[in-house]
Amino acid sequence: MSLKKSLAKLALNDPKTIERNEEFNNFMKKVGEVSKLVKDLASGDKEKADKAQALADQYLDGKVILDDDNNVALKVKQNRSVINTKAFKSIENKDTGEVDKEAWMAEVSRDAERRYEDRKIRREKADTLKTRATKAFRRQEYDKALSCYNQAIEHVRDDPLLYCDRALTNIKLGKFEKVYDDCYWAIRLNEKSFKARLYKARAHKELEEMEKFEECRKELDEMFPQHKDLIKYFLDKKIGHDDDDED
Repeated sequence: MSLKKSLAKLALNDPKTIERNEEFNNFMKKVGEVSKLVKDLASGDKEKADKAQALADQYLDGKVILDDDNNVALKVKQNRSVINTKAFKSIENKDTGEVDKEAWMAEVSRDAERRYEDRKIRREKADTLKTRATKAFRRQEYDKALSCYNQAIEHVRDDPLLYCDRALTNIKLGKFEKVYDDCYWAIRLNEKSFKARLYKARAHKELEEMEKFEECRKELDEMFPQHKDLIKYFLDKKIGHDDDDED
């Protein structure tokens, strides 16, 4: 069976969520590079094999690898291997460096499954922590809420709402300098985030950065005219511990 057919078969036989498919697709972006690396390991050329082994060790040890497509440094944490060592056992013809594609694709599929399950567990932990944070926030226990949001984000780093909620918690605590980073990441993850822009504007106002505040206010008015009254209310009111802004 060809590599193309193997990929199609895997995609059709995977009945789980779109999230799992995305995990698989993200992994497959690196298959071309990894396949060449495996062939180099089996090439019989000592110099080439040594270089390939060094690169494989970098992947497996979780060291920083440069993503040439995005020019971003990537780091693997908690032993989430980019390459699985079992995949190297799928080489049958060491003279030509040919890879047993069936065995390789089976290992790739298992890696995708493991990453899917890992993310599912982390998402469940983050949801539990978010629930605790929300309850603490409503009881005006902002330090406890902040701690829960910090832990939730450690488990799931691509949820813009978590960053927004932590930004609002820092506003309640008067830690306005810490609001910017969370708003930045929330907007990176969701460029239409109303809350992130609103909280960023409030932080600029509290720190008396009026030029930046006016820029944010103008941006809010232009992007979200339907929330005009809410924008005015949130930006003009005094920050206290007797109200509840969180949804």
